[in-house]
Amino acid sequence: MARTATVPAQAGATKTIRKFHDEIRVGDLHVDQTLDSARLFGTNTAEDAGPATQRKKDAAWTARLTKMWDPFALLPAIVSLREDGRYYLLDGQHSTEVAVEKEGPDFLRDCMVYEGLSPEQEAKLFLAANRDRKAVKPFDIFRVSITAGDPRNTRILAEVENCGLGISGSTSANKIGAVQALTALAVMDEKHAARDESGSLIYPLVLAEGRSPLIPQVLRVVQDAWGRNPATWEGIMLRALAMVLDRNPGARLDRLSRKLAGHGKRNPITVAQWKESSISNTVGGGGSSSRSAPLAKLIVNEYNDGLPENTEFLIHPGRPDKA
Repeated sequence: MARTATVPAQAGATKTIRKFHDEIRVGDLHVDQTLDSARLFGTNTAEDAGPATQRKKDAAWTARLTKMWDPFALLPAIVSLREDGRYYLLDGQHSTEVAVEKEGPDFLRDCMVYEGLSPEQEAKLFLAANRDRKAVKPFDIFRVSITAGDPRNTRILAEVENCGLGISGSTSANKIGAVQALTALAVMDEKHAARDESGSLIYPLVLAEGRSPLIPQVLRVVQDAWGRNPATWEGIMLRALAMVLDRNPGARLDRLSRKLAGHGKRNPITVAQWKESSISNTVGGGGSSSRSAPLAKLIVNEYNDGLPENTEFLIHPGRPDKA
């Protein structure tokens, strides 16, 4: 049902704005290219970029939305109904593009429609929808996804709990806070998992012969190396070890643990020392993901050090198999 509100338009005058919900064909939802920095700073005078599929977009984000597409979970778009009779998206561009691709242009999308907005009011709503949002913490997303029945995260939680550990928003001796690292490990497993005719993963996950889930292996290695303490569950280390084991599924876990802990050396090696070494080998410092690659290389070098020549050496992640 439509709801009407009266707001000031300019000094000494008022302008009526109608606000209502409606179902609109996604093929009729347009994007104004100037509703970005160009519009706000006056560096673009384009009037209409046409349908949502024609606007400059974030390809990576669109691809992610495509993979997780669920019409039931599609939230209402925020739309401005202008004097030309067209509907312009203020929020929901990428999801609308995915809807067009997955469901076709006749798919009806729930929309919150504003009619009678000035350009300044459109800009305010655009900013409110795309800038003025508090970032959701990875653990909060993870926790809610478990309730929603997400198969990947349900598997992650089960594998962690089977190791006698838990997942939390902060790391402790028995709780892992590196949710994004655990997700990265699960994604590595999925590269080697069986899929159905449509290309969707089969659950419970069925891995290729000779492979085992990475999360239990990685957690065992780091726990054997350093015991249970907050530093043990460092996300960079979890990622790096997973990269090593993903490339070398036959690696000896006991040797990995001993080498990580520095057995046989004058002084033990801590997680912090490994992390510091990875940072020094990363151009520009990098984030946790980019620092994992040089750390994985260091781990492989340490593992191979001292092995007899007739032993199977580990291969650096990213390198091809030996001929």
